[in-house]
Amino acid sequence: MKKIWFLIFLLVCETNFAQDKEFVYGTFRGGLLINSPTIEVVSKKSYDFTIRHRFGMIGPDSSAYQQFLGTDLPANIRFGFAFPVTEKLTLGFGRTKNGKTVDAEAKYLFAMQTEDNSMPVSAAIYFSSAMMTDKFSKIPQYSFFSDSLTPFKYKFEHRFSYSTELIIARKFSDKFSMQVAPLLVYKNLVNPGNENQTFVISIGGVYKTGLKSSIIFEYAYRFNNRPEENAYPISIGWEFGTVGHVFQIVASSSTELIEQDLYTKKSFNYFKGNFALGFNIRRTSWSKKYKPVTQ
Repeated sequence: MKKIWFLIFLLVCETNFAQDKEFVYGTFRGGLLINSPTIEVVSKKSYDFTIRHRFGMIGPDSSAYQQFLGTDLPANIRFGFAFPVTEKLTLGFGRTKNGKTVDAEAKYLFAMQTEDNSMPVSAAIYFSSAMMTDKFSKIPQYSFFSDSLTPFKYKFEHRFSYSTELIIARKFSDKFSMQVAPLLVYKNLVNPGNENQTFVISIGGVYKTGLKSSIIFEYAYRFNNRPEENAYPISIGWEFGTVGHVFQIVASSSTELIEQDLYTKKSFNYFKGNFALGFNIRRTSWSKKYKPVTQ
């Protein structure tokens, strides 16, 4: 953790020396890769509205056509809205179907890649806090807290979970960009045997196949609270954009949409052909008077 904060300090210092440099824009099309936030922030005098949807899981068997590609199965959906506070600080909030969860998020872009590579990467800090508003699930009559002595009962704080991450990205060419994000998820309530905190590293990228289309991908590795069969979140998709809109069609190993659940709950085994189809739609609007900071 000390090394991460030292890296942040160096990046902030380097940014101060690079005020007169030409910055690199358009590392990603928006503030969301597939499930993971990117370094992109909402531009001044603008807003972002996002709809994210995942159908049910299908496999390499008859479920693909019997469940009509998963559309007959229970789905998950999130509505999100984000807006700028300053040129480099974005705030947002959203609501997800699973758990009837409401969340708030903040992203601060503190370093930007420069054309001359005096600053080789862009970097941002992202924080999210979520509250589950659905009813708690039933528990066995004789349940205890982790001390095995205190009878278990739900508390209001059990509804909350948090995610904090450092996002580091680089635009390698006009066609290819990548990012890596070490992150910490903390949940006030976890299943017996699990730790409250989950350490994850997420990797993602985009490869432009045309002027307005791209292939996008994500992969995340958990360092603790590891899932069965080491089935980690993986997503692959196709992205295309128009003026003010970005559309994504994705195949993901999870139907979860917020990181607190995506990185702590069970994922489908992607390599055995189990996945969920879905889509993301992003609507953005900005005044022509202002140039987007990272687009």
